[in-house]
Amino acid sequence: MTRRTSIIICSLLLTELAWSQAVTRLSFSKPSYMMRIPVSSIYRTPYVFRTGFGTDIYGFADTLIAKGVFFESDLTNTFKIGFTSVQGVSDNRPIEFGLHFQKRLFVYGDISFSMGVHDLVIRQGEKKLDIDPKTLSIFGVISNEKQFENSNLYTYMGFGTGGLATAFGDDSSTTAGVFAGILVHTNLMKDKGGVDFIGEFDGGGLNFATRIPLTQDYNLSLGVSNITFLYNFGAKNFSATPAKERPSLSIGVDFRIPRLKPESTKRRVLEGMVDERSKMVMDLEEQFAAKLDSTLKAADFEIAKLRDSLRVYELEIRYLNSQIALLRQKNAVLEDSVRSIKLAKYALEQNINLALKHLSNSLRYFYNGEYREALKEVEDAIALNPNLALAYARRGSIYYKLGDIDRATINWNLALKIDPEYDDVRNILRAMAENRLRAVGQSKE
Repeated sequence: MTRRTSIIICSLLLTELAWSQAVTRLSFSKPSYMMRIPVSSIYRTPYVFRTGFGTDIYGFADTLIAKGVFFESDLTNTFKIGFTSVQGVSDNRPIEFGLHFQKRLFVYGDISFSMGVHDLVIRQGEKKLDIDPKTLSIFGVISNEKQFENSNLYTYMGFGTGGLATAFGDDSSTTAGVFAGILVHTNLMKDKGGVDFIGEFDGGGLNFATRIPLTQDYNLSLGVSNITFLYNFGAKNFSATPAKERPSLSIGVDFRIPRLKPESTKRRVLEGMVDERSKMVMDLEEQFAAKLDSTLKAADFEIAKLRDSLRVYELEIRYLNSQIALLRQKNAVLEDSVRSIKLAKYALEQNINLALKHLSNSLRYFYNGEYREALKEVEDAIALNPNLALAYARRGSIYYKLGDIDRATINWNLALKIDPEYDDVRNILRAMAENRLRAVGQSKE
Protein backbone atom coordinates (compact mmCIF):
# COMPACT_ATOMS: atom_id res chain seq x y z
CA MET A 1 0.00 0.00 0.00
CA THR A 2 1.52 3.35 -1.03
CA ARG A 3 1.70 6.36 1.24
CA ARG A 4 -0.75 8.25 -0.98
CA THR A 5 -3.28 5.43 -0.75
CA SER A 6 -2.94 5.40 3.08
CA ILE A 7 -3.54 9.15 3.24
CA ILE A 8 -6.68 8.81 1.08
CA ILE A 9 -8.06 5.97 3.27
CA CYS A 10 -7.35 7.92 6.47
CA SER A 11 -9.08 10.97 5.01
CA LEU A 12 -12.13 8.89 4.13
CA LEU A 13 -12.22 7.40 7.65
CA LEU A 14 -11.94 10.82 9.26
CA THR A 15 -14.67 12.15 6.96
CA GLU A 16 -16.89 9.22 7.94
CA LEU A 17 -16.15 9.94 11.60
CA ALA A 18 -17.13 13.56 11.11
CA TRP A 19 -20.37 12.46 9.43
CA SER A 20 -21.18 10.11 12.28
CA GLN A 21 -20.73 12.93 14.77
CA ALA A 22 -22.55 15.70 12.88
CA VAL A 23 -26.19 15.24 13.80
CA THR A 24 -25.72 13.43 17.07
CA ARG A 25 -23.31 15.93 18.60
CA LEU A 26 -24.62 19.35 17.51
CA SER A 27 -25.72 21.30 20.58
CA PHE A 28 -29.17 22.90 20.98
CA SER A 29 -30.59 21.01 17.96
CA LYS A 30 -32.61 18.20 19.58
CA PRO A 31 -36.27 18.44 20.75
CA SER A 32 -34.99 19.36 24.20
CA TYR A 33 -34.36 22.20 26.65
CA MET A 34 -30.82 20.89 27.21
CA MET A 35 -27.70 20.94 25.01
CA ARG A 36 -27.39 17.37 23.76
CA ILE A 37 -29.49 15.05 25.93
CA PRO A 38 -33.24 14.42 25.57
CA VAL A 39 -35.73 15.43 28.26
CA SER A 40 -39.16 14.50 29.52
CA SER A 41 -41.85 16.67 31.13
CA ILE A 42 -45.22 16.26 32.81
CA TYR A 43 -46.45 19.28 30.81
CA ARG A 44 -47.08 19.87 27.15
CA THR A 45 -44.77 22.52 25.71
CA PRO A 46 -46.29 26.03 25.88
CA TYR A 47 -45.57 26.71 22.21
CA VAL A 48 -47.00 25.45 18.93
CA PHE A 49 -43.50 24.85 17.56
CA ARG A 50 -39.91 25.90 18.13
CA THR A 51 -37.29 26.50 15.46
CA GLY A 52 -33.80 27.97 15.27
CA PHE A 53 -30.16 27.23 14.55
CA GLY A 54 -27.13 25.98 16.46
CA THR A 55 -23.39 26.14 16.00
CA ASP A 56 -20.56 24.15 17.57
CA ILE A 57 -17.16 25.84 17.22
CA TYR A 58 -14.27 23.35 17.66
CA GLY A 59 -11.71 25.87 16.51
CA PHE A 60 -11.47 29.13 14.65
CA ALA A 61 -10.87 27.55 11.25
CA ASP A 62 -13.91 27.40 9.02
CA THR A 63 -13.64 23.61 8.73
CA LEU A 64 -13.94 23.27 12.53
CA ILE A 65 -17.43 24.72 12.75
CA ALA A 66 -20.57 22.55 12.67
CA LYS A 67 -23.81 24.33 11.83
CA GLY A 68 -27.43 23.31 11.69
CA VAL A 69 -31.07 24.32 11.85
CA PHE A 70 -33.86 22.52 13.66
CA PHE A 71 -37.61 22.35 14.09
CA GLU A 72 -39.68 20.66 16.81
CA SER A 73 -43.35 20.45 17.79
CA ASP A 74 -45.76 18.49 19.99
CA LEU A 75 -48.15 16.64 17.70
CA THR A 76 -50.19 15.51 20.73
CA ASN A 77 -50.03 15.99 24.48
CA THR A 78 -47.55 13.11 24.72
CA PHE A 79 -45.88 12.79 21.29
CA LYS A 80 -43.08 15.09 20.11
CA ILE A 81 -41.36 15.23 16.71
CA GLY A 82 -38.22 17.04 15.60
CA PHE A 83 -36.26 17.68 12.42
CA THR A 84 -32.64 18.80 11.97
CA SER A 85 -30.45 19.76 9.05
CA VAL A 86 -26.77 19.79 10.01
CA GLN A 87 -23.49 20.42 8.23
CA GLY A 88 -20.65 18.76 10.14
CA VAL A 89 -16.96 19.51 10.52
CA SER A 90 -14.75 18.34 7.64
CA ASP A 91 -13.29 19.57 4.39
CA ASN A 92 -16.18 18.05 2.49
CA ARG A 93 -19.11 18.94 4.62
CA PRO A 94 -22.19 17.01 3.49
CA ILE A 95 -25.57 18.05 4.81
CA GLU A 96 -27.43 15.53 6.95
CA PHE A 97 -31.14 15.46 7.72
CA GLY A 98 -32.23 13.89 10.98
CA LEU A 99 -35.63 12.89 12.34
CA HIS A 100 -36.37 12.68 16.06
CA PHE A 101 -39.35 11.15 17.81
CA GLN A 102 -40.24 10.70 21.46
CA LYS A 103 -43.35 9.88 23.49
CA ARG A 104 -44.21 10.39 27.14
CA LEU A 105 -45.29 7.06 28.59
CA PHE A 106 -45.73 7.68 32.30
CA VAL A 107 -46.53 10.52 34.72
CA TYR A 108 -46.63 10.33 38.51
CA GLY A 109 -46.76 13.59 40.43
CA ASP A 110 -43.64 15.62 39.46
CA ILE A 111 -42.05 12.62 37.72
CA SER A 112 -42.41 11.63 34.05
CA PHE A 113 -40.83 9.01 31.81
CA SER A 114 -40.40 9.22 28.02
CA MET A 115 -38.84 7.02 25.35
CA GLY A 116 -37.80 7.90 21.84
CA VAL A 117 -35.54 7.63 18.85
CA HIS A 118 -33.16 10.42 17.78
CA ASP A 119 -31.11 10.75 14.62
CA LEU A 120 -32.80 8.75 11.93
CA VAL A 121 -30.37 10.18 9.39
CA ILE A 122 -30.59 10.82 5.66
CA ARG A 123 -27.36 12.13 4.16
CA GLN A 124 -27.18 14.50 1.23
CA GLY A 125 -26.97 12.50 -1.97
CA GLU A 126 -28.36 9.34 -0.40
CA LYS A 127 -31.98 8.18 -0.38
CA LYS A 128 -31.91 5.73 2.46
CA LEU A 129 -32.10 5.94 6.23
CA ASP A 130 -28.84 5.42 8.06
CA ILE A 131 -29.56 3.10 10.99
CA ASP A 132 -25.90 2.82 11.96
CA PRO A 133 -25.86 2.58 15.81
CA LYS A 134 -23.13 5.21 15.79
CA THR A 135 -25.72 7.79 14.76
CA LEU A 136 -29.03 6.25 15.87
CA SER A 137 -29.93 6.84 19.52
CA ILE A 138 -32.71 4.88 21.19
CA PHE A 139 -33.28 6.23 24.68
CA GLY A 140 -35.42 6.38 27.77
CA VAL A 141 -35.36 9.38 30.10
CA ILE A 142 -36.98 10.11 33.48
CA SER A 143 -37.47 13.63 34.80
CA ASN A 144 -38.30 15.28 38.12
CA GLU A 145 -39.69 18.84 38.04
CA LYS A 146 -39.71 20.92 41.23
CA GLN A 147 -41.11 24.43 41.58
CA PHE A 148 -39.78 26.84 44.21
CA GLU A 149 -40.66 30.43 45.07
CA ASN A 150 -38.06 32.07 42.82
CA SER A 151 -36.87 29.22 40.59
CA ASN A 152 -37.65 25.85 39.08
CA LEU A 153 -35.38 22.81 39.23
CA TYR A 154 -35.50 20.11 36.55
CA THR A 155 -33.40 16.96 36.73
CA TYR A 156 -33.07 14.32 34.00
CA MET A 157 -31.54 10.86 33.93
CA GLY A 158 -31.68 8.19 31.28
CA PHE A 159 -30.01 5.57 29.15
CA GLY A 160 -29.40 5.44 25.42
CA THR A 161 -27.45 4.04 22.48
CA GLY A 162 -25.46 5.66 19.71
CA GLY A 163 -24.41 9.21 20.49
CA LEU A 164 -25.63 8.76 24.08
CA ALA A 165 -23.28 5.83 24.74
CA THR A 166 -19.79 7.08 23.95
CA ALA A 167 -18.59 7.42 27.56
CA PHE A 168 -18.20 3.69 28.26
CA GLY A 169 -15.68 2.65 25.70
CA ASP A 170 -14.45 3.58 22.26
CA ASP A 171 -16.98 4.44 19.57
CA SER A 172 -16.67 1.11 17.84
CA SER A 173 -17.57 -1.11 20.81
CA THR A 174 -19.94 0.82 23.03
CA THR A 175 -23.63 0.07 22.45
CA ALA A 176 -25.40 1.62 25.45
CA GLY A 177 -24.73 4.19 28.14
CA VAL A 178 -26.28 6.61 30.58
CA PHE A 179 -26.73 10.37 30.62
CA ALA A 180 -27.92 12.94 33.14
CA GLY A 181 -28.65 16.62 33.34
CA ILE A 182 -29.91 19.46 35.50
CA LEU A 183 -31.64 22.70 34.49
CA VAL A 184 -32.30 25.64 36.81
CA HIS A 185 -34.89 28.15 35.60
CA THR A 186 -34.53 31.47 37.44
CA ASN A 187 -36.45 34.73 37.71
CA LEU A 188 -33.63 36.74 36.16
CA MET A 189 -35.16 38.77 33.30
CA LYS A 190 -38.52 37.45 34.45
CA ASP A 191 -40.46 39.80 32.17
CA LYS A 192 -38.95 38.01 29.15
CA GLY A 193 -39.32 34.48 30.47
CA GLY A 194 -36.35 33.93 32.80
CA VAL A 195 -32.74 32.77 32.47
CA ASP A 196 -31.83 29.05 32.43
CA PHE A 197 -28.61 27.45 33.68
CA ILE A 198 -27.79 24.02 32.26
CA GLY A 199 -25.37 21.28 33.25
CA GLU A 200 -25.28 17.80 31.71
CA PHE A 201 -23.35 14.63 31.12
CA ASP A 202 -24.23 13.53 27.59
CA GLY A 203 -22.63 10.08 27.63
CA GLY A 204 -19.32 11.45 26.38
CA GLY A 205 -18.44 14.47 28.52
CA LEU A 206 -19.61 17.35 30.69
CA ASN A 207 -21.42 20.30 29.10
CA PHE A 208 -22.49 23.61 30.63
CA ALA A 209 -24.68 26.33 29.13
CA THR A 210 -27.01 29.22 29.82
CA ARG A 211 -30.11 30.29 27.93
CA ILE A 212 -30.84 34.03 27.89
CA PRO A 213 -34.21 35.38 26.69
CA LEU A 214 -33.84 38.13 24.11
CA THR A 215 -37.61 38.64 23.98
CA GLN A 216 -40.53 36.55 25.15
CA ASP A 217 -40.24 34.49 21.93
CA TYR A 218 -36.48 34.54 21.15
CA ASN A 219 -33.72 32.90 23.22
CA LEU A 220 -29.93 32.99 22.94
CA SER A 221 -28.11 29.87 24.17
CA LEU A 222 -24.39 29.86 25.02
CA GLY A 223 -22.46 26.82 26.17
CA VAL A 224 -19.27 24.81 26.39
CA SER A 225 -19.21 21.09 25.60
CA ASN A 226 -16.66 18.49 26.77
CA ILE A 227 -15.33 21.06 29.21
CA THR A 228 -12.90 18.57 30.76
CA PHE A 229 -11.01 18.51 27.43
CA LEU A 230 -11.04 22.27 26.91
CA TYR A 231 -7.26 22.20 26.41
CA ASN A 232 -7.90 20.45 23.04
CA PHE A 233 -9.86 23.42 21.69
CA GLY A 234 -8.53 24.39 18.26
CA ALA A 235 -5.77 21.75 18.42
CA LYS A 236 -3.74 21.36 15.26
CA ASN A 237 -4.16 17.57 15.38
CA PHE A 238 -7.95 17.89 15.55
CA SER A 239 -8.52 15.05 13.07
CA ALA A 240 -6.59 12.63 15.28
CA THR A 241 -8.44 13.64 18.45
CA PRO A 242 -11.25 11.23 19.43
CA ALA A 243 -14.69 12.77 19.02
CA LYS A 244 -15.48 12.45 22.72
CA GLU A 245 -12.37 14.51 23.57
CA ARG A 246 -13.21 17.45 21.30
CA PRO A 247 -14.39 20.53 23.21
CA SER A 248 -16.50 23.18 21.54
CA LEU A 249 -18.10 26.53 22.10
CA SER A 250 -21.83 26.23 21.39
CA ILE A 251 -24.17 28.98 20.27
CA GLY A 252 -27.87 28.64 19.54
CA VAL A 253 -30.80 30.91 18.81
CA ASP A 254 -34.37 29.65 18.90
CA PHE A 255 -37.73 31.18 18.08
CA ARG A 256 -41.01 29.96 19.56
CA ILE A 257 -44.61 30.37 18.47
CA PRO A 258 -46.65 30.33 21.70
CA ARG A 259 -50.04 28.72 21.90
CA LEU A 260 -52.84 31.24 21.36
CA LYS A 261 -54.47 32.40 24.57
CA PRO A 262 -57.77 34.33 25.03
CA GLU A 263 -55.92 37.47 26.07
CA SER A 264 -53.93 37.34 22.83
CA THR A 265 -57.14 37.21 20.82
CA LYS A 266 -58.49 40.24 22.70
CA ARG A 267 -55.26 42.10 21.97
CA ARG A 268 -55.61 41.36 18.27
CA VAL A 269 -59.17 42.72 18.37
CA LEU A 270 -58.01 45.93 20.04
CA GLU A 271 -55.25 46.34 17.47
CA GLY A 272 -57.77 46.10 14.62
CA MET A 273 -56.41 42.82 13.31
CA VAL A 274 -59.87 41.17 13.15
CA ASP A 275 -62.67 42.19 10.75
CA GLU A 276 -66.01 43.52 12.06
CA ARG A 277 -67.97 40.34 11.35
CA SER A 278 -65.45 38.21 13.19
CA LYS A 279 -65.38 40.78 15.98
CA MET A 280 -69.18 40.61 16.27
CA VAL A 281 -69.06 36.83 16.41
CA MET A 282 -66.34 36.98 19.06
CA ASP A 283 -68.36 39.53 21.06
CA LEU A 284 -71.37 37.23 20.96
CA GLU A 285 -69.18 34.35 22.00
CA GLU A 286 -67.77 36.40 24.87
CA GLN A 287 -71.28 37.43 25.97
CA PHE A 288 -72.45 33.84 25.77
CA ALA A 289 -69.36 32.67 27.65
CA ALA A 290 -69.89 35.34 30.33
CA LYS A 291 -73.57 34.43 30.69
CA LEU A 292 -72.73 30.75 30.75
CA ASP A 293 -70.04 31.41 33.32
CA SER A 294 -72.43 33.34 35.58
CA THR A 295 -75.06 30.63 35.16
CA LEU A 296 -72.54 27.95 36.02
CA LYS A 297 -71.38 29.94 39.04
CA ALA A 298 -74.98 30.35 40.23
CA ALA A 299 -75.58 26.63 39.66
CA ASP A 300 -72.41 25.83 41.57
CA PHE A 301 -73.58 28.07 44.42
CA GLU A 302 -76.99 26.35 44.55
CA ILE A 303 -75.36 22.94 44.37
CA ALA A 304 -73.05 23.94 47.21
CA LYS A 305 -76.09 25.05 49.26
CA LEU A 306 -77.85 21.78 48.55
CA ARG A 307 -74.74 19.86 49.51
CA ASP A 308 -74.55 21.81 52.78
CA SER A 309 -78.23 21.12 53.45
CA LEU A 310 -77.72 17.44 52.71
CA ARG A 311 -74.78 17.39 55.12
CA VAL A 312 -76.98 19.01 57.82
CA TYR A 313 -79.76 16.49 57.18
CA GLU A 314 -77.25 13.65 57.25
CA LEU A 315 -75.97 14.89 60.61
CA GLU A 316 -79.53 15.18 61.95
CA ILE A 317 -80.36 11.68 60.71
CA ARG A 318 -77.23 10.34 62.34
CA TYR A 319 -78.16 12.10 65.60
CA LEU A 320 -81.71 10.74 65.46
CA ASN A 321 -80.40 7.27 64.71
CA SER A 322 -78.11 7.49 67.71
CA GLN A 323 -81.05 8.68 69.87
CA ILE A 324 -83.19 5.82 68.59
CA ALA A 325 -80.43 3.37 69.41
CA LEU A 326 -80.10 4.88 72.88
CA LEU A 327 -83.88 4.66 73.46
CA ARG A 328 -83.89 1.08 72.25
CA GLN A 329 -81.13 0.30 74.67
CA LYS A 330 -83.03 1.96 77.53
CA ASN A 331 -86.20 0.14 76.51
CA ALA A 332 -84.32 -3.16 76.56
CA VAL A 333 -82.99 -2.34 80.04
CA LEU A 334 -86.49 -1.47 81.25
CA GLU A 335 -87.91 -4.64 79.74
CA ASP A 336 -85.21 -6.63 81.50
CA SER A 337 -86.00 -4.81 84.75
CA VAL A 338 -89.74 -5.47 84.41
CA ARG A 339 -89.02 -9.09 83.60
CA SER A 340 -86.76 -9.31 86.64
CA ILE A 341 -89.41 -7.70 88.86
CA LYS A 342 -92.05 -10.10 87.59
CA LEU A 343 -89.78 -13.03 88.22
CA ALA A 344 -88.94 -11.74 91.70
CA LYS A 345 -92.62 -11.16 92.43
CA TYR A 346 -93.48 -14.62 91.21
CA ALA A 347 -90.67 -16.12 93.28
CA LEU A 348 -91.75 -14.10 96.30
CA GLU A 349 -95.33 -15.26 95.94
CA GLN A 350 -94.16 -18.83 95.67
CA ASN A 351 -91.94 -18.38 98.73
CA ILE A 352 -94.77 -16.82 100.75
CA ASN A 353 -97.06 -19.71 99.93
CA LEU A 354 -94.44 -22.24 100.95
CA ALA A 355 -93.54 -20.22 104.07
CA LEU A 356 -97.18 -20.05 105.14
CA LYS A 357 -97.44 -23.80 104.63
CA HIS A 358 -94.48 -24.31 106.97
CA LEU A 359 -96.01 -21.91 109.51
CA SER A 360 -99.26 -23.88 109.37
CA ASN A 361 -97.32 -27.08 110.08
CA SER A 362 -95.44 -25.39 112.92
CA LEU A 363 -98.73 -24.33 114.52
CA ARG A 364 -99.98 -27.90 114.50
CA TYR A 365 -96.75 -29.14 116.10
CA PHE A 366 -96.93 -26.27 118.62
CA TYR A 367 -100.41 -27.25 119.83
CA ASN A 368 -99.29 -30.87 120.06
CA GLY A 369 -96.34 -29.84 122.23
CA GLU A 370 -93.80 -30.89 119.65
CA TYR A 371 -91.80 -27.69 119.97
CA ARG A 372 -88.63 -28.87 118.26
CA GLU A 373 -90.55 -29.90 115.16
CA ALA A 374 -92.48 -26.64 115.30
CA LEU A 375 -89.17 -24.70 115.49
CA LYS A 376 -87.82 -26.55 112.45
CA GLU A 377 -90.90 -25.65 110.40
CA VAL A 378 -90.53 -21.97 111.41
CA GLU A 379 -86.87 -21.97 110.42
CA ASP A 380 -87.84 -23.31 106.98
CA ALA A 381 -90.46 -20.56 106.63
CA ILE A 382 -87.95 -17.83 107.54
CA ALA A 383 -85.43 -19.25 105.05
CA LEU A 384 -88.07 -18.94 102.30
CA ASN A 385 -89.21 -15.44 103.32
CA PRO A 386 -87.22 -13.58 105.98
CA ASN A 387 -89.75 -10.70 106.08
CA LEU A 388 -92.70 -12.53 107.71
CA ALA A 389 -93.41 -10.98 111.12
CA LEU A 390 -95.65 -13.97 111.95
CA ALA A 391 -92.69 -16.35 111.57
CA TYR A 392 -90.57 -14.44 114.11
CA ALA A 393 -93.52 -14.11 116.51
CA ARG A 394 -94.14 -17.88 116.26
CA ARG A 395 -90.42 -18.59 116.84
CA GLY A 396 -90.52 -16.32 119.91
CA SER A 397 -93.47 -18.25 121.31
CA ILE A 398 -91.70 -21.58 120.69
CA TYR A 399 -88.55 -20.37 122.49
CA TYR A 400 -90.77 -19.14 125.32
CA LYS A 401 -92.27 -22.62 125.62
CA LEU A 402 -88.75 -24.09 125.57
CA GLY A 403 -87.80 -21.79 128.43
CA ASP A 404 -85.38 -19.62 126.45
CA ILE A 405 -86.75 -16.16 127.43
CA ASP A 406 -83.88 -14.19 125.83
CA ARG A 407 -84.33 -15.74 122.40
CA ALA A 408 -88.06 -15.41 122.70
CA THR A 409 -87.67 -11.69 123.45
CA ILE A 410 -85.29 -11.20 120.51
CA ASN A 411 -87.68 -12.85 118.03
CA TRP A 412 -90.70 -10.92 119.32
CA ASN A 413 -88.75 -7.67 118.86
CA LEU A 414 -87.82 -8.72 115.33
CA ALA A 415 -91.48 -9.40 114.56
CA LEU A 416 -92.46 -5.98 115.92
CA LYS A 417 -89.71 -4.28 113.90
CA ILE A 418 -91.02 -5.89 110.70
CA ASP A 419 -94.64 -5.11 111.55
CA PRO A 420 -94.96 -2.18 114.03
CA GLU A 421 -98.76 -2.73 114.05
CA TYR A 422 -98.41 -6.26 115.50
CA ASP A 423 -100.36 -5.55 118.73
CA ASP A 424 -100.27 -9.13 120.10
CA VAL A 425 -96.47 -9.10 120.13
CA ARG A 426 -96.42 -5.61 121.65
CA ASN A 427 -98.72 -6.73 124.45
CA ILE A 428 -96.53 -9.76 125.19
CA LEU A 429 -93.41 -7.57 125.39
CA ARG A 430 -95.25 -5.08 127.65
CA ALA A 431 -96.37 -7.90 129.93
CA MET A 432 -92.79 -9.16 130.19
CA ALA A 433 -91.59 -5.68 131.03
CA GLU A 434 -94.19 -5.48 133.83
CA ASN A 435 -93.33 -9.04 135.06
CA ARG A 436 -96.82 -10.14 134.39
CA LEU A 437 -95.71 -13.00 132.18
CA ARG A 438 -94.39 -16.05 134.05
CA ALA A 439 -91.73 -18.27 132.70
CA VAL A 440 -92.85 -21.74 131.74
CA GLY A 441 -92.41 -24.31 134.56
CA GLN A 442 -92.20 -21.60 137.25
CA SER A 443 -94.23 -22.73 140.37
CA LYS A 444 -96.95 -20.57 141.79
CA GLU A 445 -96.32 -19.03 145.08
